[in-house]
Order: sequence, then C-alpha cells, then structure tokens
Amino acid sequence: MKIISVGDLVTDFYYKNGKLVGVNGGMTSHNIIANITKLGFECSVYGVCGNDCAGNIALLSLKDIGVDTSNINVINDLNTRCFHVSYSDDLGNLVFQSKKRCPICGGKKWYDESRIDPAEILKKISEDDILVFDNLNSKNQVIIDKCDNRKMLDLGQYFELDNYNNEEIVKKIQNKFDLINLNERVEKYLKNRFCLKSLEDIYNLLQPNMIIVTRGTKGTDFVFDNKIVSKKLENPAKEVDSTGAGDAFFSMFISEYIKNNYLINNDFIDSTFERATKLTKKVVMKFGARGHIQNLYKIKKYKDNCTCNEFEIVKRKQIKRCNINVNNLEKRIINAVNSNAYDKLLKINFESINNAVFVGSGGSFAGAKFSSKVINNLYGINTSSIYPRDIYYRNNKKIELVFLFSYSGTTNDLLISTHLIDNKNKYIITKGELQTVVTKTGISKSNIISYRTGTNKGKERGFLSFEGALAPASIFLKLYFEKNKKDNIMDFIKESVNYWKSYFDKYFNKNKKVLKSFLNPGSMFNIFTGDFTESACSDLESKIVESGIYNCIIHEKKNFSHGRFINYEHLSQNKNIYFKQKNSSLYEEQLLKYLSNDNNLIIESQYDGILCEYDLLISSQYLIYYISNFLDIDISKPTYSENAMKIYFYKGEL
Repeated sequence: MKIISVGDLVTDFYYKNGKLVGVNGGMTSHNIIANITKLGFECSVYGVCGNDCAGNIALLSLKDIGVDTSNINVINDLNTRCFHVSYSDDLGNLVFQSKKRCPICGGKKWYDESRIDPAEILKKISEDDILVFDNLNSKNQVIIDKCDNRKMLDLGQYFELDNYNNEEIVKKIQNKFDLINLNERVEKYLKNRFCLKSLEDIYNLLQPNMIIVTRGTKGTDFVFDNKIVSKKLENPAKEVDSTGAGDAFFSMFISEYIKNNYLINNDFIDSTFERATKLTKKVVMKFGARGHIQNLYKIKKYKDNCTCNEFEIVKRKQIKRCNINVNNLEKRIINAVNSNAYDKLLKINFESINNAVFVGSGGSFAGAKFSSKVINNLYGINTSSIYPRDIYYRNNKKIELVFLFSYSGTTNDLLISTHLIDNKNKYIITKGELQTVVTKTGISKSNIISYRTGTNKGKERGFLSFEGALAPASIFLKLYFEKNKKDNIMDFIKESVNYWKSYFDKYFNKNKKVLKSFLNPGSMFNIFTGDFTESACSDLESKIVESGIYNCIIHEKKNFSHGRFINYEHLSQNKNIYFKQKNSSLYEEQLLKYLSNDNNLIIESQYDGILCEYDLLISSQYLIYYISNFLDIDISKPTYSENAMKIYFYKGEL
C-alpha cells in the first residue's frame, strides 16, 4: 500500500518585505503527502513538472524527505508551475499575499490545464493504494471515476465548480471520497449553490465517510454518521506563517484514519484532533508550508535573470550538533577521568554505608545507572538508580547517600525531589561551574563532584546527551579499575571508542540495503536488556525517543518470556536491538534463537560484567551517531512545540 498524491508539481517562492527568503515544493496534495511521509508511511507522487530550475526544486524537495518521485514525468520545454507567497511586516503584523506572478519582475509561470496522463497513472495504481487529490479538474476526475481505490479530497477552492451545473458537481463528488476537507469559503459556497442550511446537509449531499471543515483559530467541525462534532482550538500558537497548516492538519487525519482501520468515532476524532493541532502549531511557527519538515532552499539568480526564471541553489554547509558532540567525546571523557572529580570520589567512605541512591534523568540517567552498578559491585552495598519523581514520592528516612547526576548541576527536578534530604548526604556529579552549583543548590563544595576543568569548559549543545552520559560513568569506572588493580583505564576507553567507531563504520557501509528498511522513520524498535546491558539500553531508548524519529519498547530479557512475546508477535514489523555480553546464558541462546527470523541488530561486547556495561554504553553513543549520518539528519536538533517547552522548563512540585 502506498499513499499517492496526484497532480502537476508546483514550486513556491517565499518573500518577506520584498526580498526572496527561499523556495520549496508546493501544492496542497503534495504538501499533504510530504507530511504523511514524515509520519512514517510509504508515499509517492504521480505528476508532472518541467526540466527547469523550478522543476528541479519541486523534485528535490520531495526526494529529500523520502517521497518516491519515480512516477513524476519530467517534460522538456515545460515551465514548472510557480507560486509566489509574499509577507510584509506592518507594525509587527505579517500581511500575507499569494500570487501566480513574481512580485519582482511580474513574470508568470503557470498553466491551467493539467499535463498529467490519467491513462498512464491508472496503469500504475495498485488496488490497495490510497489517492489524495486537491482539485476536481477533468484529468483528475478521470482517475477518480475509473478506480475503486480509497480517495481523499482537500477542496480549498470552488472556482472550478462554476463550470458545472449542480447535477454534474454532485456526480463528481458523491460517494467518491472517504474524507473531504473543506474550509469555510467552500462550505459557504456549497450551501449557497445548493440552497443548503447546514453542514449536515452538505454531508448528506456528498456522502463521504467524513467531512472536515477547518475554521482557523476557532477550531474544526466534523460530520460523520449524520452527526456533527465541533472541536475548539485551545491555546493557538503565535503564527509566523499559516500556509500549510490545513495541509498538515488533514494529513494527520488521513494517516490516523488508516491506522484506525478506516473507522470513525468520537474517540478517533478526539485523539486525532489533538495530534493534528500539535502538528499545525509546529507548522505555523515556520516559514513555508513545509518549513516544519525541511528548511527553505536558498537560491541566487543566474546571470541577469530574475530568480523566478533561472537560479542556482545556494548550498549550505550542514553543521550537525550530533557530529560535533560525538567527535569530541573521547577527548571529553579522558578530560573527565583526569579531573579532580575522581579525587573527591575517593574521599567518600563507601565501606561505612549500607545503601545509596543514584538519581538522574534524560541522558544523565545512564550515568547514574552505571555508577550504581559499580558501587554495588565494589562494596556490596544496596544501590538503586531512579528518576527524580521516584525519589520524590518515596520514604527516604533510611537512605544514607544520594548521588545526583546533572550535566548543569542545577537541574530543578533533582533539587526539588531531594529537598527533604540533608545536603551533607547529597553529592552532585556534574560539569557545572563549581561556584554556580554551590550558590544555586546550597550544597557544599566538597560534595560537588565536577569534572569541569580549565581546559574542558565547553558543553554539549543539543537535546541528546553524550558527554553527560559517559563522563560521570567514566569517573566511577576509574574507581573500578583502581580497586581491581586493572590495566590502564585510558587504554581501555580508547580501545572501546576505536572498536565501536570501526565496527559501526563497517556495519553501516556493508548493510545499506537492509538498514534502509530497518531505519525507516516511524519504526518501532524492541530493545532487549538485562545482565550488564542496562545502562546502554536506557541510554539508547532515551536518545531514540528524544530524536523524535522512532519509538521503542524495552524488554528485560527474561521478563519477555512472561507473556510479552504476545504483544511482540502482533506487531506488524519485528525490529530488534539486542545488547549482550561476550558470553551468553542458556536462556539467552534460546531467546536469540526465537528472535532469529526477525530483523535484528545484535550489539555484542568483547567483555562481560562491569566492563561490558561501560563498553556497551560507548556503543550506544556511536550507534545513534551512525543512525544520524545514515539518515543525513541532525537528531540532536529535533522539532518540538512551544507548549512542550513549558513542561521542559517547569519548576515546582513534581
């Protein structure tokens, strides 16, 4: 099954205050497909464009986000349709204007009659494909009438309906579409044209499974089964550009409708409306109908031509935070190990205590988990690694020591969750500046274990934490090495880093075809954990979820056997990431045999025990790094909504 948009390609030019900002592909149905592709579906465009600069951009914009463009017919000597969207700043308010003529030279590249070939398109459509249309021109209508596929219609204009009588209009639409998306202008036109009183009357006339009418910041009306559901838009986002909001909104309903086995009820509308409004809030905060998906392409004019006529793409150097952070990782780890943080750790009398709690969140949780395992291994004391909210709701009267893992040293959750615990029993493991951490936390200098040094002050930027996970773990690894009188820790760290860099470099080069399917956006991964693999698994799960491109379920290896395999066997795709020690238990051999027929990425350490735990934590950093490079995206810079930042920066009761 593919989701297909049909129609001639369009290139959108965006201007602000008379200056060209950038260009991108356009057209409603293709914008819908662009959004659905990013929601994890296989999508294709069946259309036409010219072999000109604008056509190249229209094609490139789809290819770059993973849309299949093999069914687009590129015609020589055809000017690709161009649309010009202009904004002007009027006392802080953006005034919007869209035209088919260039605002700079007045040139027009637009043709009215579609150039698609319906007969050729009908030959290529499979019976389970789903088709998306944004107009009812004569060529689209041939495809609509001659195939029985499920079809979706976004009808944003009504001028072409003026060419038909009422009976012809009804014949064009009635019982032809599952979902029809309208705006208020088209709704009003249909009511007047057919002398209808209500939206329910339009529904009964056209007879889709559902009609959606978007009303901007006022909300949306839905009609299905002869009943209307109205949803209000809560806390609308501040708009930078509203173009593409309706396209994105409809794309979410199409994708969720498919996932819901084509069933519509109140619960479906409630949950999908929430997802759709979250998506549209991202859309309106960026320039361009696809600005939330991809940046506008920067162009410059070619010779003396206006940019609307002939141009060159300005290639920008992509600086990826993920790459920067990983490329500096080994150096930062070694600096942390050589810092005086280890000297402070040595002063703690672990022999005299019976229990300790290690607390962290996000990337720091992996460091907390590893460190708790080291202290348990070395001293046999009862240790646990937990999240801030967990310790907040526990009775902590008999907890002797608490270790707080925070890259900044001042994470509010950690301070609030442990405010009832005496500061003398708390240690902060951090890269924060010492005096700043002391001032903000009230914890004494002796209890601030900072791996910040005079030559290692720089911090990672981005949502994914690499140094924040490994540097604290490395300090506790040094304690493990010293207590066990093992060989040089520096050699071990360097060998582990070099091993995983080389391993994943070869793996990703050798398995490109398999990985293309394994790592497609929207995948669900099963991560198998247990024994000495927990730090790596929790770290990878955190990074995968924070990147925003995948989701995952963590299974403890033996707990999986207690019925979790039932859910596993009902998944549409079984994609597994399996961490393991060098040596396997008898149970693990059985589990791996059970998983052997599925898509497996098995990450095996050269070590067992604590060394395996640390070694695999390094592997996690390089796995996510190579995924980022394979997809050619910066997963340290995910998109997120303004509302999300309200909970990110929340300070108060947990």
